[in-house]
Amino acid sequence: MFKRIIVAVMILTATIFSTVSAESAKSDQWLIYWYVCGTDIETTRIAFKNDTDLMMGNIGLAEPDRKPGDATRCIKEVEKAELSPNVKIFMQAGGTYIWGHEKFRDLNAKINTAIAYGKDKNTGEEFPITIAKAPSVSVYQWFLTGGSGHTVATPIQNGKIGRYVYDKDHRSWYPREQLPASTTRNTITDMGSMQGFISFLQAGQKLEQELYSDGNVRRVLIFVDHGAGIKGVCIDEYTKNLLSLQEIQGAFKEVKDGWSNPDEKPFEVVAFDACIMSVYETAAAVENAANYMVASQESTFGKVMFGYTDLLNELSKNPSMSGKELGKVICNTTWKDSKITDKEFGINSNVVFTESVIDLSEQKMNALRTAYANFTESATRVAKENPDEVVQTFTKFKNAANVSERFSIIGGGEPDMVDLKNFAENVKINFPEMKEVSNELVKAIDNSVVYNKRGSAYKNGGGLSVYYPFDLQNSENYIDFYQKSARELSAVSSGKLYSFLYNNMKGKSIDLSNLSNKLVDIDEEKKTASVELSEDELKNVEDIRYQLIYFMPNDDAMLLGNDSEIEKNHQKGTFKIDLNGKKWVTLDGEPLFVQVASDSTRRDKNGKRVSGKDMCMSYILLNDKRYKLFFSRSYPSEKITVIGVVPIPEDDSGSTSTLPSGELESLKKGDVVRPLYGYVKSDELMGYAPGKAIIIGDKPKLEMSTLYNGKFGYIFEFVNPIGGQNTFTDEGVAYKIKDGKIVKVVDVFLLFDIDKSADIVKRLDAKD
Repeated sequence: MFKRIIVAVMILTATIFSTVSAESAKSDQWLIYWYVCGTDIETTRIAFKNDTDLMMGNIGLAEPDRKPGDATRCIKEVEKAELSPNVKIFMQAGGTYIWGHEKFRDLNAKINTAIAYGKDKNTGEEFPITIAKAPSVSVYQWFLTGGSGHTVATPIQNGKIGRYVYDKDHRSWYPREQLPASTTRNTITDMGSMQGFISFLQAGQKLEQELYSDGNVRRVLIFVDHGAGIKGVCIDEYTKNLLSLQEIQGAFKEVKDGWSNPDEKPFEVVAFDACIMSVYETAAAVENAANYMVASQESTFGKVMFGYTDLLNELSKNPSMSGKELGKVICNTTWKDSKITDKEFGINSNVVFTESVIDLSEQKMNALRTAYANFTESATRVAKENPDEVVQTFTKFKNAANVSERFSIIGGGEPDMVDLKNFAENVKINFPEMKEVSNELVKAIDNSVVYNKRGSAYKNGGGLSVYYPFDLQNSENYIDFYQKSARELSAVSSGKLYSFLYNNMKGKSIDLSNLSNKLVDIDEEKKTASVELSEDELKNVEDIRYQLIYFMPNDDAMLLGNDSEIEKNHQKGTFKIDLNGKKWVTLDGEPLFVQVASDSTRRDKNGKRVSGKDMCMSYILLNDKRYKLFFSRSYPSEKITVIGVVPIPEDDSGSTSTLPSGELESLKKGDVVRPLYGYVKSDELMGYAPGKAIIIGDKPKLEMSTLYNGKFGYIFEFVNPIGGQNTFTDEGVAYKIKDGKIVKVVDVFLLFDIDKSADIVKRLDAKD
């Protein structure tokens, strides 16, 4: 027995030493494959002196007072690094009309015609307006596709893509080759296509044969551009083509035999300097090509890119680091760069920062794949076992997704992404029979995500996202696309669950209108308002919130938004608003219209938020243009952190754009902000109306505060789970505030019966 133990120890020791030996035998020579697709992150963010220069192609951009585009910013970060001889970069620069970097001016297209889209005020029809050499065209209005009020830049002469080597001895971007860009899709110069990506990888393989004839090199691949999660990454501005995950996977298979070590994974790390790419399907797409993946679950907002200077300095100092260590360095240096960028631009993107390192080893990925498959099979089985309660089943799954961390909210992109670990944790609460498979999935994610850097708004997530169809009724195309993509990637998906729910919910509707006449119990002495629902009524309600109303002196009403800080007792079916100490979001003392965009906070048994953060949005006019103001709230302190403002396109109809815009801006001294409120006049909702003007000073004060003197009211709101019409209680509670205190509460009012509401408001002014 003793001998057997000794032999086992010797074998184990030999195995450990052989593993260590294999690790140490890895080369400390690094070649970074850098796929920089400039797109509109370059063209729309270059600060030109005047637009005439742009239109004529006279864009000499070396002047210090011109800010570069975001892709150029990355390149300049690389140029500040102190590279060792061990680190070389092979870059492809293309996919964009105009480069802000002075070294790449010979890649630029010439642009002297712009097409502006207008809208006929009478008919609403859109029409193009051709503007030759238009000095009035603003670069910041460019969009990849047309739309009313948008301006689409069109080149009269196409540019080029360029391939360059950059290292300690070639610090001026040594040109390998330049290829004329084409507007034809799926060519070798289309950076949004498999053919273009294959051409880049093959050019890198050819370079390796020259630089590393012994094949002794380790590789990193970094994509730079827009990211679209399960859709893919990198849009070519000439072709409008998007490089899909399937095409990335297919390209790796196509060039597999061209590497010096074809039996090994070619890349130590594949990293995405792009939005929302840390999704399960991305890991499935690159698992056979890399040991580790680095990506973000959230939008990266353009200005916050990888911290290339510090990243390359770290790798140059320690070229023997492992792929896992390099992944951590990417996360940490990007985190640092995020803070620097925030300080420079006055935004707070660090609050919503996410960056994950995923271990793509066969063991970890097989365990994750198995756990996710078991989870989705169990979820589908649970749904099918209760076909008569499909609405309630859907509502439970949606509730689990709603209270998970959600991504791509601020950028306004699609599709809807949720944190997979959060989702599994919340599903087992709503479906106790799924506890075991949920726990196994959580464990597999924790083992696969070996590093997870997160901002303060996203403290609960596991680092890997999946698609979830929040608007099920309008998600058929996306569900089909999602299932097709998963099949082509040989990846597990929740497509069967989503399809079952969609097919069984198709044509269904939930009518909550009967809840509008629910009696609201008012306790004027305790200053509370409550409503009671039966067990059957609760089954079809996704959430219960309240709407805050401000009664204007002319008896019209302003809607200030909603929140769900309600005392909830689901067993008894009672829901209560406590007016005592109730606060609202104000900007320099003026209340804002508030919508909770994402809420992954933790609550006690009464529904009170006790930890975590939620993400909120307010509509505002900023210098007479429409914006969304995003901020987060911490609990239980209720401290507010401004994240930034995002412009709303002039033709915005409330729908999301194809990709996250990344246009996160800041409030600056001297800005004029006018909150936009929902406006009710003579029992009709009139849309949004601006409030008082707020002049932004040195330190704008966004906080939870007691409302100013005036008359306010609350009504209960019942959220329809399948995207139908929400229902409001006809009755509510009205109260009067003076000097920060509630001086009077009256029982009920009817919001959409202005005459009766006016009578109630008069009672607030009457002496007892």
